[in-house]
Amino acid sequence: MNAPAGRPKCGHTQAFGLDTGPVSTATVVSPDFFAREREAIFRHQWFNLLKRADEIPNPGDFFVRDIEVLGVSVIVVRGQDGQLRAFHNVCTHRGNRLVRAADGCVRGWQCDFHGWTFATDGTLQFVPDEGQFFDFDRRQHGLPPVHLDTWAGFLFVNFDQTPRQTLEQAMGDFNQDLKPFPFHEMICAGRWRYHVRANWKVTMNAFQEGYHVAFVHKRSAPDAFTGTDNPYCNISYMKLQPNGNQHLSVPGNPRHDLSPTEQIAFKFGSTFTQGTGGRGAYPGTQQDKSADWGFELNIVFPFSRINVGAGWYYLDAFWPVGPNETVYELAYYFPKPNTAAEMISQEFSKIVLRDLSREDLYTNEVTQQALNSAAIKSIVLSDQEAAVRHLYRTVERLVAQAEGEGA
Repeated sequence: MNAPAGRPKCGHTQAFGLDTGPVSTATVVSPDFFAREREAIFRHQWFNLLKRADEIPNPGDFFVRDIEVLGVSVIVVRGQDGQLRAFHNVCTHRGNRLVRAADGCVRGWQCDFHGWTFATDGTLQFVPDEGQFFDFDRRQHGLPPVHLDTWAGFLFVNFDQTPRQTLEQAMGDFNQDLKPFPFHEMICAGRWRYHVRANWKVTMNAFQEGYHVAFVHKRSAPDAFTGTDNPYCNISYMKLQPNGNQHLSVPGNPRHDLSPTEQIAFKFGSTFTQGTGGRGAYPGTQQDKSADWGFELNIVFPFSRINVGAGWYYLDAFWPVGPNETVYELAYYFPKPNTAAEMISQEFSKIVLRDLSREDLYTNEVTQQALNSAAIKSIVLSDQEAAVRHLYRTVERLVAQAEGEGA
């Protein structure tokens, strides 16, 4: 029996001026190319820290984020004056790591090596035996600042001495497309972090298309996103921005047969697999107005996302660590629950998303192993995988451009 034909081709690849040829695997197996990406792209981007400004609401609230690909650690803190600031997590005396806690609330920090003490505004407040230093001016030895900005309440940092673009410019069309979404009305309900033995692009690829859904997720979500009308989860709407940002509308299956557990969860709140078809869509979602709308993926180039659905959103990032190592991190947000039933509904949805993500991550690790074997030198991509192609071509272009400018 022939397989169902699925949806007609939408022409995503041609619509965005992309080529249709094979894509080289060199960019995901070469340590040299990873080093070139770091210099050409990662050192100049805005990093989404997967945290909101309202998650550190009080004076002295802080958290620490290590960004392995650049070998840096950053402190984000709300000062006693209420202002948000970011600093390199380094004592300006001898370079010791200043803050070892992941988060907290303080009036300042004291280095555990020689006791230098800094206020939350970054100023150096106290130096033991200060008179022993030569021509010393405390004002010249505050914490090194890091560029910090917010977008829709989300915290971003940039490590360029002078950022090449503003955060608003980096967000591109998301400034309009996502602006109406009520991010501020929701709170973090769960957070996961995984170390994945795969290149960041390989890790990200399974999260950029629906072609895999019927196979990778056949047990965890057998018909939530596929059905007779769309057996291969063809993306219903795609928007690929010139700066590398991407939007994908993922279809739900309006005839999805909810399990008894899903029925209970959906009764008390929005769930990840409900297949809304537009029912309950929030402002700033359902861009394509399709009858089988499920949720939307919004990729902020190169590797973070702000994904929105009916009654929830989640942030995630595919943090590069090394040529064959990525940290995948996900934070899930819901409206603050008012009842135990709503909490149970949200917990169900969190676990479903966790399991779906883990299925993808396992596939990525074995894919990387196969690519490293050099058995194949290129991959072929369908129109369904246009966003994957867009990522590879944007990275290749930016690396080549940076190296051409430096020549």
